[in-house]
Amino acid sequence: MGGLAVLYNRQLPMINSEQSMSIVDACESRTNVTPEFPMGWFSVSRSHELHVGEVKPVQAFDRELVLYRTRSGVPVLQDAYCPHLGAHLGHGGRVVGESVRCPFHGWRFGAGGKCEEIPYCDEIPERARLRTWHTEEKNGEVYVWYHPENTGPQWELPDLPELGDPNWTVPRYAEFLVPAHVQDIAENSCDPVHFQYVHRQPDVPPSEVTVEENGRILHLRSDASNAPIPSQLHAAVFNPGFALVRNSYGPGAEMIVYNSAQPVNRHETRMRWTLTVRREIEDLAGDDVMQGIINGLGDDYPIWANKVHKHRPVFCKEDKTLVLFRKWVRQFYLTEKDKREIA
Repeated sequence: MGGLAVLYNRQLPMINSEQSMSIVDACESRTNVTPEFPMGWFSVSRSHELHVGEVKPVQAFDRELVLYRTRSGVPVLQDAYCPHLGAHLGHGGRVVGESVRCPFHGWRFGAGGKCEEIPYCDEIPERARLRTWHTEEKNGEVYVWYHPENTGPQWELPDLPELGDPNWTVPRYAEFLVPAHVQDIAENSCDPVHFQYVHRQPDVPPSEVTVEENGRILHLRSDASNAPIPSQLHAAVFNPGFALVRNSYGPGAEMIVYNSAQPVNRHETRMRWTLTVRREIEDLAGDDVMQGIINGLGDDYPIWANKVHKHRPVFCKEDKTLVLFRKWVRQFYLTEKDKREIA
């Protein structure tokens, strides 16, 4: 019996008292922290979906907001909860002239956010106001400029001359609710390797990512000559969630996908696509090309739905385009120094 005990003890691993023990980390899907919301221009509605006098609830940036169009046709985006007793202005609120009226007690707030009327009281408290977000309407959409401090826009919205050009088709619209942070979706624009493995292209297309001299706009140019539908791709990314993608299939054969995003929260993004093709290929292949791009999102969806955001990813030597994207995207977030100065 003693011999068996000795043999058994020899099979046990010897633990040095100086060795440290560590607890197994919790599952990363439970502890992962996604980034905050980047500053920039983001879509909150199609123009044709917001009628004069209409009031809508909007979820964006992990906030409840109210969007309405005044009687003069101006879109307004404000914090949704009435400062009186917290009613949501997007549910039952009414447009009155250039203001919105609370459905609970009739308090009326102007487009600048200040309370303009309390129907049963002549004296209006100074704090009776709503936060108003800077909005602009362009390219068939209503945009909000988002900055953590709610400061004014730092750059203008780009023009999209193809929209309304008679040489291009009437735009086709597509909308998706994607279970991913807006930055992770934008990162796809600088990831040519995933074209082969996710979108089943025969190889990784030769690609180049550059940043304009001012450091703000990022460009991806990719040669997908070996794809099922050979093309040349050029994506211009203006800020995370705001991009213009041009596919060229030959002389006079082009398609544009204009992508604007609405960050609902840190784990969900509403994507709005506007697609148009040159008239020359409208009947020949236009519908198939646009539908193929829309269907391609289904390849990305299960990846986004089940991944986590890696704040410090392990890159390899050939991940040059992704490394450049991560450096470029930093400019859209406040640094820790910025946050300390604000505090």
